[in-house]
Amino acid sequence: MSFGRAVVIGGSISGLLSAAALSETFDAVTIVERDELPHGPEHRRGVPQGLQVHALLAVGQEAMEDLLRGLGEDFQAAGGVVVDSPADLAVYTAQGWSGRVESEARVVCMRRPALEWVIRRRVAELPNVEIVKATAAGLIGTDDAGRVTGVTLRGSAAASISADLVVDASGRSSRAGAWLENLGYDKPREVELRSFIGYATVPVRLPEDALPEGVKGVLAHPHPGNPQGAAVVPCDNGLYLVAGLGMVHADPPSDREEFLAHLDKAPSPLVGEIARKAEFLAPVETYRMPGSRRRLWEELERMPEGFVLVGDAVMSFNPLYGQGMSVAAVEARLMRDVVRDSAGERTGLASRIQRSFKDTIDTVFGMVVNIDGLYDDAELLGVDRPSAEAVTAGRYLSQLATEDVETCLAQKYAAHYFSADKVRSQSIQDKLREWIASGREVTHTDPRCIPEIMRR
Repeated sequence: MSFGRAVVIGGSISGLLSAAALSETFDAVTIVERDELPHGPEHRRGVPQGLQVHALLAVGQEAMEDLLRGLGEDFQAAGGVVVDSPADLAVYTAQGWSGRVESEARVVCMRRPALEWVIRRRVAELPNVEIVKATAAGLIGTDDAGRVTGVTLRGSAAASISADLVVDASGRSSRAGAWLENLGYDKPREVELRSFIGYATVPVRLPEDALPEGVKGVLAHPHPGNPQGAAVVPCDNGLYLVAGLGMVHADPPSDREEFLAHLDKAPSPLVGEIARKAEFLAPVETYRMPGSRRRLWEELERMPEGFVLVGDAVMSFNPLYGQGMSVAAVEARLMRDVVRDSAGERTGLASRIQRSFKDTIDTVFGMVVNIDGLYDDAELLGVDRPSAEAVTAGRYLSQLATEDVETCLAQKYAAHYFSADKVRSQSIQDKLREWIASGREVTHTDPRCIPEIMRR
């Protein structure tokens, strides 16, 4: 059984994927987007982080492919590069070099404007989806405010649009809390981890011998002992992105020489050395954000029927970990499945959709807290810092993962598939106890010497 009309507020990747998800069961889906959308792979104003490094994780690729068949091929046809993250990317952390092993944890490396353009083009081709340029100004409710029935608009010939389901994909700056207050509802509880993140990125062309042999990118992650990081990764059409990364106000600058100096201070000097061989193709673009924030919509005892929030309107992420697009894809697929299983029943549909996101968001937010919560200067609002026991266990696990194939893969899969089940396996727990008892030390700690791929 199909529904009538769904309205999606925001033409972001989250909004586009939500529209694709709902197009299966709704007669019509309207995306309301305030920006003038480009007709090609161009940066748009509504994505301030759009010129920074992005990564599409394995779970995000699977979810997107499930929603839009053949999308992975479209990414590659548009110049995107697929890499085996644990094998192809050399990652230097507080514990030294992460283990390198061949895996199924693939990452799509592609500049955000190109990736978004590929998705938008596919969604716009769906016969029951339309994109309307307008600004969503508020929600329309029934007389008793028990159900959302549409959206008021600005900048459009129509003053409003009616809907059987409204999805807010308007991002971190969502006005949903105020809109719901106008209908007599409470705002949700918010928790936040302010780790004060800075990015600076530039597209470059590299000579053939610029990268160390056997790797396609190098990442030197910031950590509490050194909040300045750096990365060089492939993007699309034979180009690379060089990025300076900063935590707790260690913001990389836009001036080229100062940018290079920031790269030099990263835990491994390799990215700075590679960047000096590069041809810079554009100015260095900077971006700053306070951190990760979660709005717990699913906790509210009262919510109107017919209204769902997705993407950064629910949780906005530290972009360093590349989770945002993939979480949005997982949420869209979950929404599709809940609607598909509802057999056309509207009552309780929105709350079932909202609750279906909880496990994924709990897992991802827990990962962020366990990393960013280690910085003394990070501000945790409504959430506890990791316990001493958790910090110690995480440190030893990362040490073990530098040398043990099973642990390395389990840790990578936890990050790529948002599930720590493999990390909790009895086999790894036994190895972890043995590592701790033996007093072993990590051997791959030379910041210039990338380890070979481990064999299974």
